[in-house]
Amino acid sequence: MCRPDLRLLPVLHALQALQTWLEPRMPEKIHHRHEKASDAELVALAVLQHIHKQPHFSCWWQFMVLNFCPHLPSLTQATVRLQRLLPIVEAACVEVENLDFVVIDSMPLPVCRSKRASRCKVKEATMGFGTQGSVYGFKFHAWSTLNGKLAQYVIRPANQHDLIAGYDLNGKWIDYDGPRIIGDKAYVDGCNLTPPKKNAKTVDPRWKKEYGTARKIIETVFSSLTRAGIRFGQIKNLRSLRLKVALAVLAYNWRYINP
Repeated sequence: MCRPDLRLLPVLHALQALQTWLEPRMPEKIHHRHEKASDAELVALAVLQHIHKQPHFSCWWQFMVLNFCPHLPSLTQATVRLQRLLPIVEAACVEVENLDFVVIDSMPLPVCRSKRASRCKVKEATMGFGTQGSVYGFKFHAWSTLNGKLAQYVIRPANQHDLIAGYDLNGKWIDYDGPRIIGDKAYVDGCNLTPPKKNAKTVDPRWKKEYGTARKIIETVFSSLTRAGIRFGQIKNLRSLRLKVALAVLAYNWRYINP
């Protein structure tokens, strides 16, 4: 199915397209009179924030209320309802499918600058290190297909080794039909397809030059997620971070997910 590019559609048309797609995926509930918008409409509006690369949800919400949707509830009520829908959004943003190859990698999700770590109130955040230096917060570990779709992801503390998070992703390896996993040198364990280290005495015969080219796909995916605001904005707790990540992944993956 060829989906329209929501960035090029008028805002109301894009909102309607997303809302129609999300409606069957929302849980059945009793409609309360004080709820001025459906769950599907709230999630669609939050996804559009990342599609249009707006860093602050409060500013985006005020813009939508003043220009397009005056019937929307208050920002506080919308935030509370979106957090209640977190499991639904996380389930909708990725889908299980049979894959031959996947690419694994990670990127940092800082919650504050390192010098402010002592005053940070996010309890689960830790100090870690990566290719970009020190980071206080979390890491986003993901599988990407060879066509650029995010197959699955996990959020782990920044001080956790990439290989351990890779084992967590491997917990659903059978569900994805046992794909071969292409990673960088952080995932060397004898099972993943990784490039040889400079001081390696033996070279893994399974490694091929084209695997190194395939790894660039997930770097492009991470760049798209970063531009969509996955690493920007204030975070008060892990739940709000999970919601922001799930919405950003859904905004990115919407064109790939089967109807």
